[in-house]
Amino acid sequence: MKNSLTVIALLALALPFQGWSQARQAVVDAENSFAAQSAQAGTKAAFLAFSAPTAFVAEGGKLVNAQDVWQARPAQPNTRLTWYPVLADVAQSGDLGYTTGPWTQLKDGQPQAAGEYVTVWRKQPDGTWKFAVDMGIERIGAAPAKPTAVPAPRLQPAVATPSMAPSGIILDVDRKFANAELTKPGETYEQSLSAEARLYRPGLSMMQGAAAVANMKNLGDSYIFAPTTGYLAAAGDLGYVVGDLRRMATAKHPEEKGSYLRIWRREAVAGWRVVLEIFNFAPVPVTTAGSPQGSTGSAAQSPLKRAQ
Repeated sequence: MKNSLTVIALLALALPFQGWSQARQAVVDAENSFAAQSAQAGTKAAFLAFSAPTAFVAEGGKLVNAQDVWQARPAQPNTRLTWYPVLADVAQSGDLGYTTGPWTQLKDGQPQAAGEYVTVWRKQPDGTWKFAVDMGIERIGAAPAKPTAVPAPRLQPAVATPSMAPSGIILDVDRKFANAELTKPGETYEQSLSAEARLYRPGLSMMQGAAAVANMKNLGDSYIFAPTTGYLAAAGDLGYVVGDLRRMATAKHPEEKGSYLRIWRREAVAGWRVVLEIFNFAPVPVTTAGSPQGSTGSAAQSPLKRAQ
């Protein structure tokens, strides 16, 4: 009887392909509606309309409540932000998803800054989608082209597994990664990154797939990660963790402090893997003469995904 109930629970969590496809399209539609409202009514109105009550954004490297930040921010009618998704995924249970892509900040119609964003979406009790985390960075290099149809990851997820404690499980996965990374940073990243991983760092071009693995396996100095919160989809196949990060100063680089978002996906063959990671650094301190104390490429980053 117990085994029968488990099978029924799994079948209920794993949406049929058509249902999963519809849920993923709903996340893409939410992102596109978010961008459309920003273009039409302004970024402040869009963020207030599409953020969940407890949603996080990164403000100067710190995680803060999105509603609080945008309620206090004055509207700037001559400034607009445009963006579009180039990748989207959703859990098999249809309750959690994410999108990522490029953003551009415009003032009087002229580009002022550009970068990459990541938005984590959660389905609300009323059936609407609101973002739970939104984080972004400025970058170098050209933006990826806008796809005709937003693709999903190519690698198959693991079979849906129901969980009674989603947040605890994904936080444990992230803590094990963080503890291992302290002593073996390069090896830990090499073993934990998905073959499709995307890594975003302020002031750098995106690292993706084999290039991300190749770059990170040579990481010499570890980061200290302190998770704030996380969430795992009901199907147990997709989750995220946000928190604070710090890397101590060395002869090669100054101290780095900020926040991070890490998205985990349980893949059919590889198990838990990092599919997306983004760092948002605090501004680099400047001397009294106005020169940066070292350079990390983060001094000019936008505090939010698509800062107003």
